[in-house]
Amino acid sequence: EKAFLMECASTGKTVITAEEGRKIELMYQSVMALPLGQWLVESAGHAESSIYWEDPETGILCRCRPDKIIPEFHWIMDVKTTADIQRFKTAYYDYRYHVQDAFYSDGYEAQFGVQPTFVFLVASTTIECGRYPVEIFMMGEEAKLAGQQEYHRNLRTLSDCLNTDEWPAIKTLSLPRWAKEYAND
Repeated sequence: EKAFLMECASTGKTVITAEEGRKIELMYQSVMALPLGQWLVESAGHAESSIYWEDPETGILCRCRPDKIIPEFHWIMDVKTTADIQRFKTAYYDYRYHVQDAFYSDGYEAQFGVQPTFVFLVASTTIECGRYPVEIFMMGEEAKLAGQQEYHRNLRTLSDCLNTDEWPAIKTLSLPRWAKEYAND
């Protein structure tokens, strides 16, 4: 068993328990029970492929890494889990998923010339009626626009920090007075 664990660690594999495997299999079955979920999983595409582009306003090199791109139909899928699928409908804002959607979608358009359809495939981690609830969400236009404005504001802040070499979120620690006295002894 120890040799197996060492081999897995050396090859970058994660060992899961039988219970974790059962949970993942049930989640997978729950996703596949939805026709659109099945289509998203089974469609030909690229998993975790990076997209690079230069932001036209700031000149900053940007990168995103969607969970799955389905290039034939210009779809991006991002997989999320949540303890409460009903709460996800408002909690997405706290996690800035509307920013992620806008950033990834604009990056895709910059690279491929087409605004993609971006969906979140969300699986609950709480079982209900023998299954893990699964829903597929798209951002409304208002949420997507708010995300776009937010990531543009974030890029401008980053650009200002890069240009001035001033990083207001980073605080400088000074040597405490007692440590200065100790160092001088």
